Amino acid sequence: MSEGVDQLYRVAIEKLAKAADSEIETFRRAIAQGEGIPLTPSPEALAKAADKDLAWGEYAFGELRSFGFIRTNITRFEWYRPTETQLWEEQAALAGIETTAIVRLSSMNCTPAVPELRKRVRAFETVAGSGKPLAALLAHQKMMMAVVAATGERHTLEEYAKRASVAQIYAHSNRLDERHLDGMVQSAQAMFGHIGESEVRTCAAAAVAMRVHPAQPLIAEAAQC
Repeated sequence: MSEGVDQLYRVAIEKLAKAADSEIETFRRAIAQGEGIPLTPSPEALAKAADKDLAWGEYAFGELRSFGFIRTNITRFEWYRPTETQLWEEQAALAGIETTAIVRLSSMNCTPAVPELRKRVRAFETVAGSGKPLAALLAHQKMMMAVVAATGERHTLEEYAKRASVAQIYAHSNRLDERHLDGMVQSAQAMFGHIGESEVRTCAAAAVAMRVHPAQPLIAEAAQC
């Protein structure tokens, strides 16, 4: 992994976490659930809702916007509130980039990337075992970020990181339960067991399963992690 790609990867990974500010984390969850938020996003509305001063409201507005919880719609700001169809399309787009990366990895020497990939797979398995969808999806996104970064293609990673917003993870987490997480773990094991092989169908199918039909996993024949 080149220095530029590695730096971009590290920055992207650091962003895939819960908010350090508890008030902002509360807003993140409320936005994802569509409950208890001002009608229109603005620094003033956030400050008032949190009983904070305007400086905090401006800070919170910037944080929520930078992580995708506030979007621009022509001439106004609005909360990120995807429909089922929109969220599915976003997951499909991410799966498309992931499968492209997997195909490219099949013609590369993946040995240097294996330790990071193994670490991310195991972290995902551990977190998913807790039965907490949000924490599990953040770990899943880190795992797949590692897969895309392993190709060493900066532009692909930049596009992927832009699409893999924290806001869509929060929204998606409200639709999953332990059954989905169990399925995703099985697919993750199948993916890692075949990543870097010339036969990419199993690996790519496992990546797609985690995004599009998590409760219908691809079972690993001989997972190596």
